[in-house]
Amino acid sequence: MIKNKGNILILASGFLSVSFSFGQCFDDTYTKISSKEMVSCNDQGWVLDFEDNFNGKELASKEWTLPYQGVLAGFNFEHDGSKTWYANTGSTPSLPLSHNISAENGILKLTARKESTPIVGKYVVNWSINPPGKDSSSFLYSSAWIESQKMFGYGKYEARIKIPKGKGLWPAFWLFNGENGKHNYEIDIFEFWNEYNCVGRDKKNRLSKNPHFTIHGDSINRTSSQCADDMHPCYGNWGNSKTDFSDDFHIYTLEWDYYKIVWTIDGEVVHSLYRFNSKNGKPTDCNTLVEGGEYKVNESWPFTTQMQVRFNLGIQHGNDNDPNSNEDFPQAMEIDYFRFYKKGIN
Repeated sequence: MIKNKGNILILASGFLSVSFSFGQCFDDTYTKISSKEMVSCNDQGWVLDFEDNFNGKELASKEWTLPYQGVLAGFNFEHDGSKTWYANTGSTPSLPLSHNISAENGILKLTARKESTPIVGKYVVNWSINPPGKDSSSFLYSSAWIESQKMFGYGKYEARIKIPKGKGLWPAFWLFNGENGKHNYEIDIFEFWNEYNCVGRDKKNRLSKNPHFTIHGDSINRTSSQCADDMHPCYGNWGNSKTDFSDDFHIYTLEWDYYKIVWTIDGEVVHSLYRFNSKNGKPTDCNTLVEGGEYKVNESWPFTTQMQVRFNLGIQHGNDNDPNSNEDFPQAMEIDYFRFYKKGIN
């Protein structure tokens, strides 16, 4: 959920005419791989482990939680931050959760609204203390953020989603590890936000056409904490997308294992990242990694097997990213289902 400044992302490996470049994602030194750092291939098929089809009349509390109920989940308000009040209880005025979260006909809707009366509430400014340090502000927009009660691991994550369209909207489907109160690891299955060309000019005709893919992790060299790319970067094929992802539902899938992460949309591979990179610049997995060989390590890799699933619809703020004053609200991110699959056991 954290964007690079200026909306220009670090280039990683990719498909769809995206150039291959690994240097900015990988440690500058070589690591000799021991047997302890190697995992055998698992060629078994996928087995469904969890699903939610959102068939109830409200969000299932045993499966999902509202992490920012009554607490703003924003950051860096003056520079691309999300200044949105999520799940309105605990604010003034106090509004029911159904104001922003609803389920109907098997579709979960996370709804962003422009409020006629600004919401006054406290937001976190310091997560490093207990309880977290807070300040107060007023918010013109409310929305919803949900995350899974369960921690998931290596496997296939899939959701069928229709995103909203509009300036300032920030829909996202992502995985997160925040153990011990820290922002440890993150995998963004998709994010959509305002689009700019290579010289920073806003391009309205690019809205909802450019999914972004990012991993955040504990940087080895502390020079970078993320490895990111988008489906249509500002260079190369940036202007070629014909698909407006807000027009209909699409199936967003991420396959994550020890060695690689692969993103697909509607069954088409659109991006991939790898844990290890050989000396000649090729990605390496269970089929090609050699014990005792020297490899570069992706410094942003999520070195964990525990992730929460998160869905949210943010509102951008600052640097002319706010919604237009005449933008039509409410706007909803619609989720048909979420499914998680594990590999069968060898």
